[in-house]
Amino acid sequence: MKNTIQQEIYKMTKQQLILKQSSVLASFIILNALVTKFTNMMSAEKVLPVLFNSGWLIVFYMVYLASQIFSMEFRYGTIKNLLQKNPQRKDIFLGKIFTLIGYSIYLNLIALVTTIAASLILFPKIAFNDAVIFETLLTNILASFIGMWLFASLSLMISLIVKNESLASMLGIGSYFMSSMLAGLQFIALDKAPWLRWNPFNMLNLANQLANSSLSKMTLLSTHQLVIGNILYILLFIFIAKLIFNRKKI
Repeated sequence: MKNTIQQEIYKMTKQQLILKQSSVLASFIILNALVTKFTNMMSAEKVLPVLFNSGWLIVFYMVYLASQIFSMEFRYGTIKNLLQKNPQRKDIFLGKIFTLIGYSIYLNLIALVTTIAASLILFPKIAFNDAVIFETLLTNILASFIGMWLFASLSLMISLIVKNESLASMLGIGSYFMSSMLAGLQFIALDKAPWLRWNPFNMLNLANQLANSSLSKMTLLSTHQLVIGNILYILLFIFIAKLIFNRKKI
């Protein structure tokens, strides 16, 4: 498993994926911070706790990586080399999962550090002097992290079901951009069939419900239940992906 993680980091470094994505993410946050500072388009009090609206970019990166991390191995036949070095599929699978976890933490740290630095420079009067803002920031990071993994695990599972990695990426990214619309439409269904409250689209309301607790009247789930539901779906998608990988022909 350790070798798998090292190989994944080496490939990402060689492809300059880490450098490119980190630079774009940091630049996006700084640009949004400057726009917030010198225009009236956004309020600093609202965008600072959500990392200057950079969450969607982190999700995009993770969905893309999750959809590629296995499919590229099968496409170019390098999965055979991995199995020769380590015949235990379990170790290869866990190595790639831990790589995704580590990279998702890394991206969120980049976003957090850049947000703090930009806020201290551009908004010294409000940046983290208010305990509410700081608490909201950490809460949003946690909710976004869980939501990000819901999409990443789904994309991982899809990539092992379909043979085309481009299609897997499109399905994963498409599900993310359609999620807001679907999460809203499902409220109509919940009104008529409350038992549907555990559907995966309802889980996407976690961040919104953390910001507005009254939303629980529409989701029909408490915030703790949404957290548990998200984690269960993430584990389910990863478990299904593992089963598929174990039985996939090389």
